Amino acid sequence: MRDVLPAYPSLVRSATLVAATYRGRIVLSLLTAFFPLLTMAVWLTVVAEGGPPDGWTAGDFLSYYAAATLLWNLAGDRVVWQWDADMRSGDLSVRLLRPVHPFHQYATSDLGQRLVFLVVLVPALVLAAWLVPGLNYSADPLRLAAVAAALVLAYAVSLLMASTFALIGFWSTQTTNGWLLWWGLGSFASGWVAPLALMPDWLRTAGMVLPFRTTMGFPVELLMGRLDADQSAYGFAVGLGWLAAFALLYRVAWRFGVRRYQAVAG
Repeated sequence: MRDVLPAYPSLVRSATLVAATYRGRIVLSLLTAFFPLLTMAVWLTVVAEGGPPDGWTAGDFLSYYAAATLLWNLAGDRVVWQWDADMRSGDLSVRLLRPVHPFHQYATSDLGQRLVFLVVLVPALVLAAWLVPGLNYSADPLRLAAVAAALVLAYAVSLLMASTFALIGFWSTQTTNGWLLWWGLGSFASGWVAPLALMPDWLRTAGMVLPFRTTMGFPVELLMGRLDADQSAYGFAVGLGWLAAFALLYRVAWRFGVRRYQAVAG
């Protein structure tokens, strides 16, 4: 890993330049970037018609889903589609010939694309937080540092989880279908459909130990100041535990799966 890290800046810069070249893709991504805000609109309608749930106000939903929009665009799920396409086409063979492991090639490509996208998205969210009275986030430096760490952890877990899942392609042609099913569960357990605090007890309990909350719900709740010190420590512990678990699963799956790979490029 220490031998690869020096190559990351160059690989990310190259991916950023490639991503910036396809302006049409950036526009299309922007159109889907604010998808969580549609869920927010549903909740605001519920609040307007039936009153807010206990402990939540219209402003809380505004703050929650505005932050969720950023997390929605930090998920590393895109690498699943790239892994699958390269396995099917044989382009993975070309990547195997390069001096950098394919995982790092996909990771830097994904990160480069997201940096281009976030250059547009982050200022828009900052402007919204400044202009919209209902948005309210703590400016406490310690909390902001914790949120930054949670964001890094969220992206790392998301990327490694997706990469591990993508290796199923060595044994099956249904990788993407399986991933969609996996994230069907994740959409409820991560806090994407609704904050976990508003979910049934059994789902909330499951969500607290599954990896999905780390990738979205946990950083958002931390930013909103809804977690005390013990709850924050628990969230980081769960996230780090899943990061280690997926790292181990990835290494094992890669070791045995790459032996089965027989495709050729072209």
